[in-house]
Amino acid sequence: MNALTDTGDVDTNHGRQPMALSLLPRRLWLRIAIAVLAVVGMGIATMLGLIWYALEGFASCRNVVLNLTRSPDGTKAVLVFRQECNATVPVSMYASIAPMDRPFSPDRNHAFLGFVGNAKVLSSWRENEVVEIALMPGRERGFIQRDESVGNIRIDYK
Repeated sequence: MNALTDTGDVDTNHGRQPMALSLLPRRLWLRIAIAVLAVVGMGIATMLGLIWYALEGFASCRNVVLNLTRSPDGTKAVLVFRQECNATVPVSMYASIAPMDRPFSPDRNHAFLGFVGNAKVLSSWRENEVVEIALMPGRERGFIQRDESVGNIRIDYK
């Protein structure tokens, strides 16, 4: 039988305090905490992914081969290429010597000449071990790289 309270209401809890939120079963609290952490973790992962995607596109560069001059024996070539990046990075020009039996890669065939700007690079082979390089118009400064030889190949700048 239910007793009356001081206010005249019927006491359905038989004198016990009403159930509070803190008395929810522990398993339910654990499930809620795991769900909240999963949502927060997914949000953080999504933000990091978007930041990575934006920076990857912003920092990407591509190399465009402009000219290829074969050596007299046909085993190697001087490749002149331009590195094009985003709008905040100036155009850079490079020249590299690469073997003809493999695809060209600036990472594998390091440039012996590099500079900022758009001067035209003219290359010619005097013999299998000598390359002549002329820049039109000439460059007096701003070189990134300017080697005098690559292996046993001498570079003559005109």
